[in-house]
Amino acid sequence: MSGFALSTALPACTRRAEAPPAVVSTPIVVKVKDTPPAALLTCAERPDGLPEDPSLIAQIPTRIRSGIIRLARAFASNADRSDRLVNWVDPGTCPTPKP
Repeated sequence: MSGFALSTALPACTRRAEAPPAVVSTPIVVKVKDTPPAALLTCAERPDGLPEDPSLIAQIPTRIRSGIIRLARAFASNADRSDRLVNWVDPGTCPTPKP
C-alpha cells in the first residue's frame, strides 16, 4: 500500500492532531516618552451639517451630493482619530460621539 492508502487503512498509524496551546492574553503597557504637540491634543471641532430640508437636497446634483458625503465621512473619520489620540493621552478630555 502507498502512504495515503496505508494511513486510511491503519488509523493507529496516522498522526494525531495536537491541541493548540492556550492563548494567554497579556496586557501591553506602552510608556509614552514624549507628549504629542499641543496642536494634536485639541478635540476636533464638529460643525453643524447641511440643512436637512428635503426641498434643498433635491437641488444638489447626484455627483456633487456623493462628493459631499465622501468628504463628510472622511472628516468624521479624521475627527474621531484625533479625539481618540487626545483621549488616549488624557482620558475623558473629548466627548465620545454617539453611534
